Amino acid sequence: MIRGALPDDIPTNLQEQILLQDAKAQPAIMIQGGSRRPLGDAPRLVAHYGGQAEDWYKMASNQTAIIEGYVVEIHWYRSARTLQNVEYKIKRTHPKIAPKNQ
Repeated sequence: MIRGALPDDIPTNLQEQILLQDAKAQPAIMIQGGSRRPLGDAPRLVAHYGGQAEDWYKMASNQTAIIEGYVVEIHWYRSARTLQNVEYKIKRTHPKIAPKNQ
């Protein structure tokens, strides 16, 4: 089943809003995609935005922030062919804490 486009996440505070703006304006890190590591979402992206499966990459911001106890970074998809960026997501994860030696 192929779903449609997913809406962009909406920042919940000013810090997330600034992180999202920075992600849109600065260089990013490619996480996955292309012909070597195709995206699982590639068929959906192709159906909705066009191009070929190998054109699509998952991207991440090169900056993270600790906001309200979460490590926050921005993820999205980019077409290498058109440089179109779509479906921005705000990823919030709890920081990993090393176990204490006893």
